[in-house]
Amino acid sequence: MSRVSIDEARNRIAEIDRELIARAAERVRLGRRIGELKRGLDLPIVDYGQERAVLDRARGVAHEQGIDPEIAVDLCAVLIRAAVSAQDEDRVRTSATGAGQRAVILGGAGRMGRWFMRFLSAQGFQAASLDPAGPSEENEAATAALPDAELVLCATPPAATAQLYRDWADAPPSGVIVDIASIKSPLLEPIEALRRRGARVASMHPMFGPSILLLRDADVVVCDTGDPDASAVVERLFAPTTARLVRMPLAEHDRIMADLLSLAHATAIAFAYALPGVDHPVRSTTFQALEALAGRVVRESPDVYFEIQADNPHSKRALERLRDAVERLAAAVSSHDAEAFRSVMTQGRRRTGGGS
Repeated sequence: MSRVSIDEARNRIAEIDRELIARAAERVRLGRRIGELKRGLDLPIVDYGQERAVLDRARGVAHEQGIDPEIAVDLCAVLIRAAVSAQDEDRVRTSATGAGQRAVILGGAGRMGRWFMRFLSAQGFQAASLDPAGPSEENEAATAALPDAELVLCATPPAATAQLYRDWADAPPSGVIVDIASIKSPLLEPIEALRRRGARVASMHPMFGPSILLLRDADVVVCDTGDPDASAVVERLFAPTTARLVRMPLAEHDRIMADLLSLAHATAIAFAYALPGVDHPVRSTTFQALEALAGRVVRESPDVYFEIQADNPHSKRALERLRDAVERLAAAVSSHDAEAFRSVMTQGRRRTGGGS
């Protein structure tokens, strides 16, 4: 094939790429229109039966065109996510949950604080950030609004949130106060003290980071603080979205998070720390997957992740299980005990839902 032929083929590919992107944009616009019709009929955003039909259709067309069906499935899955994300955004905006209300976000200049600034503003809240890292004029406006704002959201670290609650004990804000702390133990007494003073207090834990685009993939934990009306306010914030609300007692939160956060983070951090100091010329798919996961974890805030480990009273037991697992694995290998090694893998298979 001549150089001219290669260039012609590449030019045609560029044209096709533009066509694909234009078609994808048209598909998202149609998805928004369907979302608008769903809202009028009070139908849920996600229709799993329709998604299956779309993916099955993609497989059939792929077979007809002689390409790998998984390519078509992956492509359509991305387009489905884009459409659902657009419908999610539109439903949040049109819900007007916070119309005419004010919200103050403590720690609004942080990554999660900025996420909630956007999220609450999209729902119609007049949102203001109160953060030492923010502009002084915005902090002044937020400080003035704090006593009477309908919603006060603390996107601050657990220890800082606990101190805020103690500072407010004598004169708490009149609106619903809610934290998004990943560790609740430091907040148990301060929350109860605020409630004794008549404050309306809720507590939630968004199980996602600030880079999330589609809440369908996310859980939001709403902890029972003994104030169902305040918790209901938090739940209404996410009602227009595809996030899954999970309710649990406040006192149970940290025990569960010791596995979901402490154990998971420690495993990723330890893997990253154990990596060799030089790159290898070849990589396995398993290595790349673990390296990518560990890389995302160790790029997060060390201070926040230390609090997750150190301030959760249940972390120690989770880390002991991790240490025990590594020691069992090392002992099986060093003693050349195939049965012990097989036992470790079998237990892992059972605990990851893989059966025996």
